Parts: sequence; structure tokens; C-alpha cells
Amino acid sequence: MRCTMRSGRKKYRTVGLPETLYLECERVVREGLYGYSSVSEFVKDAVRRRLEEIKEKMQNR
Repeated sequence: MRCTMRSGRKKYRTVGLPETLYLECERVVREGLYGYSSVSEFVKDAVRRRLEEIKEKMQNR
């Protein structure tokens, strides 16, 4: 993973996706049905939602 810091902005890390998964994400963005403007935006939203699901399950144990 690579970490980047741009003058006062949030830190970002780079992660890899298998090409087939990336292409599926790209298709969703390109279709424009869900309001995503980029693959990065789509992936960030997907990860946030999944983390919320996991946190909920952990709290209900």
C-alpha cells in the first residue's frame, strides 16, 4: 500500500482490486444509475457500508 499526503488533506492508501472486480465497479459508475461519479467514490461507499454492517454485527454479539 502507498500512502499520500497532500498539504492538509486526508491521508490516502492505495489498494489493489482484481481487474474483473474493478471493471464491474466501473460499469456501475458508467451506467450512472446510482449517482457515483468515479470508481473511487463507489469503492469508498461500498467499504463504508460493509464496515457499518460488520460493526453492527459485532455490537449485537
